Amino acid sequence: MKKEKLINKLLEFKQHHMLHLTPDNSRKRKCYKGTYRVNSHFDLMLLIINLIKVCVVALEENQQICDQEVPNPKQNVMEVLHFVIQLIPSEELALVDKLSELLENIELENKVATENS
Repeated sequence: MKKEKLINKLLEFKQHHMLHLTPDNSRKRKCYKGTYRVNSHFDLMLLIINLIKVCVVALEENQQICDQEVPNPKQNVMEVLHFVIQLIPSEELALVDKLSELLENIELENKVATENS
């Protein structure tokens, strides 16, 4: 296979199979952005809550979890919590705040308009 054909085939494989990690060039060091699939924002929040619950259980001095199952639990929990922070949809939550404020203003305007009628 010629070099050009090989490169094109590799690029095709990348396009079809490298879907969840994409390079993030906005950072100084090499970093990737990941994607995850959820059915809704509510499902995302449930995922975050469940990850936090698992961390709580791992940090408890639980005799049922041995070091072989979860070696260095504090380090593992710290990594999961860093991931959880990235999962929190901050931009979407800011939008919810703005929409809530807009709805409150509309409600207030309607109330004033009704009282003046």
